[in-house]
Amino acid sequence: MSATPDDLQYCEVAPDDDQFAFNAALAYNLSLDEARRVQQTAASDVRGLYRNGRLATQCVLHPLRVAHGGGGTIPVGGIGMVATPPEARRRGYVARLLRDVCDELRRQGTPLSILSAFKESFYRRYGWATFYEARQFRGAPAFFAAFRAQQAGAWVRLDDSPSAVTELDAIYRSALRGRFGPLERPTTWWQTRLLRSNEGSSRWAYVWRDDAGHGRSYVIFHIEHSEQGRVLQCREAVALDPQARAQIFAFFAVFENQCVNVVFNAPADAPVQTLMPDPLQCAMTPGLMLRIVDVPQALEAYSFPQDVVGRLTLHVIDDWMDHNNGIFALEVEGGGARVKRLDTEVDADICCDVRTLTQIYSRYVRPRTAAAFGLLDVRARTALALFERLFAGLAPYASDRF
Repeated sequence: MSATPDDLQYCEVAPDDDQFAFNAALAYNLSLDEARRVQQTAASDVRGLYRNGRLATQCVLHPLRVAHGGGGTIPVGGIGMVATPPEARRRGYVARLLRDVCDELRRQGTPLSILSAFKESFYRRYGWATFYEARQFRGAPAFFAAFRAQQAGAWVRLDDSPSAVTELDAIYRSALRGRFGPLERPTTWWQTRLLRSNEGSSRWAYVWRDDAGHGRSYVIFHIEHSEQGRVLQCREAVALDPQARAQIFAFFAVFENQCVNVVFNAPADAPVQTLMPDPLQCAMTPGLMLRIVDVPQALEAYSFPQDVVGRLTLHVIDDWMDHNNGIFALEVEGGGARVKRLDTEVDADICCDVRTLTQIYSRYVRPRTAAAFGLLDVRARTALALFERLFAGLAPYASDRF
């Protein structure tokens, strides 16, 4: 437990503190029973800020790992279920809670924090930044009819057993390899967050297996009612290769007499429209927000291209976490990095704030693009070229919420 000068105390919330359930129920339109289940499920991951012994604001701190795009993962603290009772709002309690959470993560050696924002501008002021976009596609099942000619193999309905999760997870990890952002998903995460809705109802899960019996794509979805009619809402649709992807579209087509629309998401750089005989409706939606909690730790945990060798100096500006302010020497070789804090008198090659660095780190914004839009102050063109090579790769993507 940590105490602050104004008698605020940051600590783990006890499982029997019913104020957490009341706060969560009010903030997220849950029943008290649903909010209590969240509290019991999260258990030791629940954090709160107390004032005079009463819970003033709260969150769930998920210990997660995020793919860095190089075949491995980085520890990340997922912040969810942030809630403050009405009588305690607009007093700066959430800002204090976020800072205490970040301090805890840094002590643990967790260099990143991730969250789903109710209002992006609120979290942006504290250093979080949107780190990917998803394209949401919508179209009638008839739009996918042409893919029926490519049908092969068989679709098989799955339950939520550990063996089913193992098959889904293998496809998920392989299909999204090379991207920054996908979360490492334990079995219980699949069972409670992918194969079930937030309200606890089951979703449908189907895997496509080729003629040799190998699972190569899957669809997780539910059918919802709208004013126009029934809609197939995909929680996730993932494929390993073009043939497996065509099977997903053929699967959508068989709902022609049942649904008026199919809705699914894809990474921002996925050329879905090029595959379609006629274009689908498409909207770009912002994804989760990411924050670098500790700059040296984050850079040293990253996976850089194996063939890139070089050194540059980077001036980071962080107006909320003073330990991130400063000039750092970044030396990269063999896919790894060494980071050293330098004297503040040094004239750095590149300067940016922590939000821009976060978006470059995730590959959401290319360094040259950031420089062209005034987000990156470049004093050495060779350093910019090196920065560009260090953070090259596929667009980031994730599809989890918490």
